[in-house]
Amino acid sequence: MRTLVPINFDRCIMGGLFTGIIAAVVAIVFNVIYRGSTNLIAFAVVMPISIFTAFPFFNLGIGALYFLFVHNHKKGARTFILVFLLATVISIVLTRYTGDRTDHLVDEFRGLVVGLEIIEGVLGAFLIPFFVNHPTLYLTDKDIRGEQ
Repeated sequence: MRTLVPINFDRCIMGGLFTGIIAAVVAIVFNVIYRGSTNLIAFAVVMPISIFTAFPFFNLGIGALYFLFVHNHKKGARTFILVFLLATVISIVLTRYTGDRTDHLVDEFRGLVVGLEIIEGVLGAFLIPFFVNHPTLYLTDKDIRGEQ
């Protein structure tokens, strides 16, 4: 039987931070592989330091958003996953089909950004609820004080 864990703001922020670190590592691996296969050396804004800075901070905010979903909706976790995946799909479509379509370099950069959006969207939608609801990942007050 699944035990219910209390969902508080701290758990949501920590779940977002863990997700951000994992997403940053996956995104850096994707960045290196994608740039190596396409010889994309331009657009230095998407480099490992910017990824490791942006992804954890972005996911901290998403963790706070998850907290709002859970506390303001009856089926907040499911709604969060659906909304986050829908936002990811909309973001991918907007990235893929806007702007100049004739420049090959810009099109390769779009492929990089779409890959990063997919990584963030899928990991954010599923890992944040997993980490927040994990029963043994965080110390509770009983763990800190000892069981009486």
